Amino acid sequence: MMDKKRYYRAAIRWLPQGRENPPLIQYLLLDADLDYLIFPKQIKVSNIQPTLVAILDEMQTLASAKHPLKVHFKSINVHYGGHRRDSARFHSLIRRLLKRRGLLTPDSRMAYLLKKDELKRFKQALYWLDIDTRTRGCAFIAHLWAIALKATRSRVELAIRQIWKARYGIQRMSKHDKERFAEFYAHLR
Repeated sequence: MMDKKRYYRAAIRWLPQGRENPPLIQYLLLDADLDYLIFPKQIKVSNIQPTLVAILDEMQTLASAKHPLKVHFKSINVHYGGHRRDSARFHSLIRRLLKRRGLLTPDSRMAYLLKKDELKRFKQALYWLDIDTRTRGCAFIAHLWAIALKATRSRVELAIRQIWKARYGIQRMSKHDKERFAEFYAHLR
């Protein structure tokens, strides 16, 4: 039987903070069982390239051939054109660095973050699954989890199911597990 590769998942988010404040890079790294290898961090950026290189180096030292690294990131919409120059620089740099390291895939960039109802449901699911997003200063963690699992509007339920299965140690869902998850998900609405 062929052993399926289980990926480590990384999320990187660029967060400009207005004209006066330096931007932030927020990131985390999850193992194949969706446990933290790198706890969610946010760092102020004064020089983009060395900061990004250091983050990617830190992530790659924890990855292996058995557990390859999948990096997802949220950056600007390049075609909008009304962004700060450093936002465009971050976008081009992260794409170039990921491509150079063989980590860039067509679905690496997250197009948009969850909004309103989907975000509320996702945050509630994270909280019920013992992932703290409610402590002051930890709200960004929900966005990083959404980026790491590619939780878009249409994939929120799938992302929540992935976390739920990992927390209960389930590889393949039985009929009973499906019923338990359906009940769990119904309480999120």
